[in-house]
Amino acid sequence: MRSFSIALILVGLTGVASAERPRLLVLDGDPTVEPNTEATAPYNTIFLNRCANGCTVKQGANDARADSSDIIHGTHVLTRFTYGDDAWNKVVSCVKDTFESFNVQITDVDPGTAQHFEIMVGGQPTDVGFPTNVGGVSSNGCGQTYIPNALVFDFADVWSSSATTCSATCIEDICSTAAQEIGHSFGMDHSHNAADPMTYFGFSGRRYFQNSADPCGSDCQGGTGPMGNTCSGTDNQVHTCCVNRGSTQNSYATLTNLFGPGTPTPPIVSITAPLQGASVKAGFPVQATATDDSSVPKVELYVDGALIQTVTSLPFAFNAPASLADGNHMVEVRAYDVHGTPGSRMINVNIGPPCQSSSECPNTTDACIGGRCVPGPGVTGGLGETCTANSDCGDQNCASDGTNQYCTTACTTGQCPSGFGCLATADGSDMGYCWPGYDDGSGGGCNAGSGGPISMGLVFAALLFKRRRKA
Repeated sequence: MRSFSIALILVGLTGVASAERPRLLVLDGDPTVEPNTEATAPYNTIFLNRCANGCTVKQGANDARADSSDIIHGTHVLTRFTYGDDAWNKVVSCVKDTFESFNVQITDVDPGTAQHFEIMVGGQPTDVGFPTNVGGVSSNGCGQTYIPNALVFDFADVWSSSATTCSATCIEDICSTAAQEIGHSFGMDHSHNAADPMTYFGFSGRRYFQNSADPCGSDCQGGTGPMGNTCSGTDNQVHTCCVNRGSTQNSYATLTNLFGPGTPTPPIVSITAPLQGASVKAGFPVQATATDDSSVPKVELYVDGALIQTVTSLPFAFNAPASLADGNHMVEVRAYDVHGTPGSRMINVNIGPPCQSSSECPNTTDACIGGRCVPGPGVTGGLGETCTANSDCGDQNCASDGTNQYCTTACTTGQCPSGFGCLATADGSDMGYCWPGYDDGSGGGCNAGSGGPISMGLVFAALLFKRRRKA
């Protein structure tokens, strides 16, 4: 009979075992197979298999391409993922987010005979011969950089008391189990860091692979780890990694070394106050928004290249230094996602009286609109330039009339440069936006020979675009 070791017991932050929670297992694979010690993986696809029609898996060499596993006895059918398309899409999105820092391709489309790693997600542990309280299982990858074409299991049914509904917590449990089980196939042990997917400590929020040298552990019982390691620490949950491989593990570095760095999408940042080119007083407030497909744990304010203030939660509001001198100043808000990827937005403001004409602006291509210096017509991000998002525009205003999309800026009648008119918004407010070719009746707002005013009602708002994560 093949021996196995319990990888971990789900425990709370206090280190107390929580018996009602499922276990995850690491099983010893075929002892006749030579360990793989290649420095890097020659392929990077991880297939999330929801077993739509049930997954038949048989005993044999660990090979995702053949649906065979060296920790399965006989032939079994893992029943399908029962929580529906919406829950499945959330699981896939979560796993993609978890691995976004690495050059890994997460897919739920079967790669067939192409080399890949696979996580079967669905059913009950009893479907494939494991006890009812097992949440996931993997072959033991300790001593290897990765198990070629590894096949692991994530038993989705154990994470919800409902046969058809998967809560947000259920989604996160399935996601982190998937990450941990395939992580074992990449040679990783369990982590003592509660924020890492390789742990079994409780954690509030999404777990990410941590770029830190963390002790191994969180899986001790009776003073020993699952592989016989002696446990220590104030909670008696620390042990050497993968039987004397070292005292710490850096899961982020492990995956980066194996697959290379990924290309996480940066946060989208907007400065909502002050406006580009605004005349302000020293100590002026700065307000910003920052959105990302994961989360934004840190936002910074820079003025003239110097870090002024850091906030770690909403609202993203700051104050510039009261010691700033009169003149032009560059304001930057820089936001970071959970992977440390930065996104930023910059504007220029003026401490002093508002401009009266474009000749008073710092750039010869600027236009003076309502006392503010903004990028004028004919320059990148300037008035009337085509755009697809607010970030394309110097004043962070990309607007559409249903046919055309142009960079614009707030105005009142008569403030726009030649060739533009101040077109009122559909809500009837006094404020409008400079629109190319529109005659606002102030004389000179419309180029000679242009057509009449835009007849279609125009609703100005931030153009929203759903961010797509690379597969």
